[in-house]
Amino acid sequence: MAGHAAIPGRSRRPVKRGRPTGPARSAGPAGTTERTGAARRHRGIVPAVLGVVYGFYASFLARDAGPITGWNVVFGILCAVVLAALCFLLGRVQGALIPLVRASAYGTLFGVALGFLHSLAGNTILESAVVGLALAAGMAAATFYIFYTRE
Repeated sequence: MAGHAAIPGRSRRPVKRGRPTGPARSAGPAGTTERTGAARRHRGIVPAVLGVVYGFYASFLARDAGPITGWNVVFGILCAVVLAALCFLLGRVQGALIPLVRASAYGTLFGVALGFLHSLAGNTILESAVVGLALAAGMAAATFYIFYTRE
């Protein structure tokens, strides 16, 4: 009688007993696993840093070599908060998206953000839209390749 293919055989490697060496995971909602500990506490750092850098650069472009005013500071803070919030939200929902939609979302966010900075530099809206569209297409293609090959 033939054996079933699902019957486990002997492994040549010894089985280690004890504590797992990888990062701790706990079951989250809907059966997903999520990192616990430091990874959960620090998941907002990258969007915050991106927002701060983007806000400083937007504020720098908006002041146009003039003196620093309250409007420039408020504008930079507003740009930083909007970009950081969008990056954080995209990072939170990216696991529920298929690779094509996820890549399109990253490309769109990247293209819109850099197209807006290009318009702040004094270029026309048409130029900024073309630059944003080209950068969005490039980012979407690159992220789709990364997501598709790693899943």
